[in-house]
Amino acid sequence: MKKRNLAVGACLMAMSLALGACGGKDSPDPAAESGTAAESKEGDKTETPKAEGTVKILASVTGGKDEEEMKLFQEALSKGTGLDIVMEKPASDYTQVMMQKLSGGEKYDLIYLNASDYDNLIAQDALLDITDRIKASKILTDNIDPKEWEDITIDGKIYAGFNKKEVHRVVALNNTMLKAAGIDYKSIEPTMDGYYDVFRKLKENSSDSDFYPFNTILSETWDLQPWMAAEGLKNGVVLDDAGKKYAPYAEEEAGPVWEWFKKLYDDGLMDPAAFVDKTKDMRNKMGASSKKNAVTADWVAWVGLHNANAAAGGISTDEYEIVSLPGLKTPEGSYMLAKGAASLFGVPANAENPDGAIKVLEYFASQEGGNLLSTGIEGHDYTGSEGNYEYTEIGASHAGDHGAPFPIYKDYQPLFPHAAGVDEALSYGDYAAIDMIIPNEGDYKEIIGKWGIKMIKGEVSTEDGLSGMRQELVDRKVTDR
Repeated sequence: MKKRNLAVGACLMAMSLALGACGGKDSPDPAAESGTAAESKEGDKTETPKAEGTVKILASVTGGKDEEEMKLFQEALSKGTGLDIVMEKPASDYTQVMMQKLSGGEKYDLIYLNASDYDNLIAQDALLDITDRIKASKILTDNIDPKEWEDITIDGKIYAGFNKKEVHRVVALNNTMLKAAGIDYKSIEPTMDGYYDVFRKLKENSSDSDFYPFNTILSETWDLQPWMAAEGLKNGVVLDDAGKKYAPYAEEEAGPVWEWFKKLYDDGLMDPAAFVDKTKDMRNKMGASSKKNAVTADWVAWVGLHNANAAAGGISTDEYEIVSLPGLKTPEGSYMLAKGAASLFGVPANAENPDGAIKVLEYFASQEGGNLLSTGIEGHDYTGSEGNYEYTEIGASHAGDHGAPFPIYKDYQPLFPHAAGVDEALSYGDYAAIDMIIPNEGDYKEIIGKWGIKMIKGEVSTEDGLSGMRQELVDRKVTDR
């Protein structure tokens, strides 16, 4: 990852002013404090010394599922780290809330970040450089794959640790509906025509007028990668041979896929709510209690969550089962799936307890921390002892996800087998790749989605829609051409 030349935003001015009193963004050298070199030998690495006191965390996906469970999660994390953990978890609009809190001068020791936020906050000198602290930590260097650190290194520096290991998204299919329509999902032809035929048969086999076989989230451009693979087009922004940024979904080669989406919409096979739905709506419609959609693209973990939620509700696999496939074949005969960008916890530049923050990051990279982040709280989500654990009823419904269904610890051993369908979905990982991290990812999604919807509705021709898409991407400085 290379640092981008971003304009320094004014939104963190209050926070930046506060930095003057604490000496700027560079981290104090923990090795110097302890008399050991940051570039220490293997045997000199140790857990973060002198970590004590309160660690205040602003979290997004991590923690309990509701307010009461959040308290239990805090207690478990406090017990596991020996620190006094205070966690806040906004109910929605996390990035907006985070920026408001930081610009208002609120202080945290760890803040949850996606890759785009990470890039932006580094550009604004709002994160602490923790490179030396990581090098000094045996846990953080030994327990995490070096490639993971490489992916979040900017200009030789690291400003965050990991919330979880990122996996990928797959095509999720309701196998019960497929079977009822006489379709063996393993024999689906991985072409636009092949999937059109599947959607048509699913629609014909349903008596529910509100049922639409296919759904996606066009307003947020989520997730078109398995379908755009038909033309070999990568999601997001890429560089051409001259180093100029462009968006493959806005190129002329994407025309046949946009026209395929239009045909699905015109023929009543795509959910018209795809123009306004959010991922939460899409997942609800794929759930066992709704079954208004039968094919979507979603995270590996959600394949398991759908199945686990159904099982927790007493629904058998004969009545509801989600399986997965890697989507449409590329012209080269492979597949293209999107891998999640980094899911991180950064240390703000004005953090009051960076030693404590590092201690928490070390805990997240341990077996015990992985248990908490995935399986959940002992005595609440699960009971028993090593080799003989059992989910509680509520733990079973959480399906091993309290922010990190796949912990970052490279040798992590899950307490329970993965939920049904997860191992199959994980098997497609070799087809997945991360997108280029750009600071204006939100603009990219808005522009692609807006013009995509216009083309699908027939408000503009495919040619004019793609031209308008490219022009607006350039005008808003998302791409160069």
